[in-house]
Amino acid sequence: MLVQIFSKNRITLQFPGANLHLDPKLFNSKEDQFFISHAHYDHLPTKGKKPPFVPKVVCSKATAKLFNKRIRYEITPLEAFETEQFSLKTIPSGHTFDSTAAEINLKENGLKVLYTGDINIEDRAYLQGFRPKKCDVLLLEATWGHKEYSFPPFMEQVEQATNYIQTQLDHNHPVILLGYAIGKAQLLNYCFGQLIDLRFSSKIVWEMEQIHKELGLSLHPTKKLPTVIDDLPKTSPWLLFQAPSPYNSNFIQKLKKKTNCRVVGFSGWAKDLESFKHRSGADAAFMISDHSDYNKLLELAKACSPEKIFTIFGNAKKLAKDLQKEGLNALPLSSGQATLENYF
Repeated sequence: MLVQIFSKNRITLQFPGANLHLDPKLFNSKEDQFFISHAHYDHLPTKGKKPPFVPKVVCSKATAKLFNKRIRYEITPLEAFETEQFSLKTIPSGHTFDSTAAEINLKENGLKVLYTGDINIEDRAYLQGFRPKKCDVLLLEATWGHKEYSFPPFMEQVEQATNYIQTQLDHNHPVILLGYAIGKAQLLNYCFGQLIDLRFSSKIVWEMEQIHKELGLSLHPTKKLPTVIDDLPKTSPWLLFQAPSPYNSNFIQKLKKKTNCRVVGFSGWAKDLESFKHRSGADAAFMISDHSDYNKLLELAKACSPEKIFTIFGNAKKLAKDLQKEGLNALPLSSGQATLENYF
């Protein structure tokens, strides 16, 4: 059985007469199969209109619920999927509360393919890090696939951030914590929400908080951010969980002028601290990322012991070169690529 893998509709495995799309940009055929790793927009089918059928998608129940909120139409979530050619099941990937990786077993030749989606192998708060699994072919994300992106341990950064935030609160400064509405915002709530009882969330973060609570995640309750800045407390400090966005920069600057608040960012991009602070408007920043850093990507690749690695997303070319230096058979899966090296 000839199976091709190439960068089409994000990642596609093409079987004779059928396609398996991994994190597709488009639900393009009722006859195809689909897997969605998590509910960040860069892994969702944001191209095209609502399909004329209800897609059957292998994903977590949490991803399905978040998908409906973000994309605003229904999918039929499946825990696993099996055809005459392959079987697919999900594995928690440690990236966000809802995220999963895909383990794909090809029936004819017994090959095991592991697609990481976005991944983190470090245990963080309520998130168990991804546990590497042996496979024949590894599709490995490369967001931090450059050696300069090596981060301190998660708990070390949490402790430093806690000290900074608590100091600001003690000096009567409100504090804004910047984190993506899905994943990072919940992690920040879980790690820092106990520092003060007066907590707010921006509209989208508050909505995601309610959904995650429904899904069983224990979070500190927050109030929805008032639409008028002057309605915020003036005599006591507070925390605000805010999604970072260039559209919010003016709003955050107004908040800083009106409330004398401090802004704290959390990202792997904080490795370049001054540049990140300038771009985000943050007064302080910490290297807390939802993705595995460079060293952990190398660790993961070696632990999976694959015969072939395709690096995807981010620094795919650089990571592939470095994996080759480590003695691993790695290639970047370039856009539109479908060469002989891409055949199993």
